Amino acid sequence: MKVSVLSEELIIPSCATPSNLNTYRLSFIDQQLPPYYIPLILYYTYHESSTITQATMTIKLKTALSQTLAHFYPLAGRLVKNQNTIDCADQGVWFSVARVESSLLDIIKCPMIEELNQLVSVGIGSSYTEEQLAIQVNLFDCGGIAIGVCVSHRIADACSFSSFVSHWFAKAKGEISLNGPVLDSAALFPPMESHEYSRNPKDPTGQAPLQSLVTKRFEFSSLAINKLKREVIKDSSTVVNPTKVEVVTALIWKCGTEALDDCKGSVAFHAVNFRRKMEPPLEDHQFGNIFQMASAVTNQTADMAGLVAELRGSFGKIDSGYLKSLTGENGVEIAKANFKQIGKVMIQEGVGVFRFSSWCRFSVNEGDFGWGKPVWISSADFNDENCIILIDSRFDDGIEAWVVMDEEHMKKFEQNAELLAIMAS
Repeated sequence: MKVSVLSEELIIPSCATPSNLNTYRLSFIDQQLPPYYIPLILYYTYHESSTITQATMTIKLKTALSQTLAHFYPLAGRLVKNQNTIDCADQGVWFSVARVESSLLDIIKCPMIEELNQLVSVGIGSSYTEEQLAIQVNLFDCGGIAIGVCVSHRIADACSFSSFVSHWFAKAKGEISLNGPVLDSAALFPPMESHEYSRNPKDPTGQAPLQSLVTKRFEFSSLAINKLKREVIKDSSTVVNPTKVEVVTALIWKCGTEALDDCKGSVAFHAVNFRRKMEPPLEDHQFGNIFQMASAVTNQTADMAGLVAELRGSFGKIDSGYLKSLTGENGVEIAKANFKQIGKVMIQEGVGVFRFSSWCRFSVNEGDFGWGKPVWISSADFNDENCIILIDSRFDDGIEAWVVMDEEHMKKFEQNAELLAIMAS
């Protein structure tokens, strides 16, 4: 697959950001996040009956992006050197257009990570830059389009990312009445006066060298997930109505633990979006990193039912009482402890650490910008060992899991008999 960049430019907000909004403060939860990028690619096929050309859609996307950035103005800013604030002087978002000499459907039928990486902006990955957002529109020979979007995790979580993309695409369709983002997370979770993320993403302590990591996609159909659910219900007297995210997380956690060398046990950390758990609930378009990490512990002998029970119990701890304390007087220390727990576990000998994030049920999955809904949504390569992203399957009510592991561990993981049996269901 050959990808040639046709144009590159900065897109600035359609309206100048007021001077009183030129400094956007990160919340103390934002401050705990590493300055690496979350990649997302949305794929759209072209129908011969359509009268909209690739050139027209590219212009619509540029115009709508400029209009959207007037509301999501921190994304057009730059992270200042102390990493605690965003300078919102309308510096702009990097926007590139590329020609792809391939069929979009061929990419979807047999995706290769090395090729998907070419569909997101060059230079976006785990390395730190001051830019908050980068976009690459890929024009396929078949007439289809793939839109690669990368956002800094320092400023936004997956829900905020989804809210931005949904707003952008709605603007491209000509919708006028839209809910803009709520940009006051620093008021909810006041930041520390001075804080810099301590881990160098190019040399993450306790992790394998980045060059030994590989990213692979694993598909779980609705039939396979229902099989897992029946297995859990049969073996458990306490777990009722397990969710698809719970059972897929449990299976990957179990098989991943078995793939690690000399592993005595493992911990699964799972990001929990708590917008709707707050009292009163926050809106889905509350911008920023509005999540905490639930943690569950297991050993290599645990069965699926036991793992689901552990996960559900860990999710349940992030309740209204916990969140009340998070916004209280000692909220900073509680948030710091939540993230520091990952680092402490990572340096324990013989303990595996897996980090999960679910993008299921987010509005971005319905991202229609005037050319229909995406036929597929994918991630790309991201160097973060034992990190797993779960995305809704576009083909049924299944899940696609994007898994990053050490190369040798990945070989054992993908050959796990239990994993292969479920995926073959």
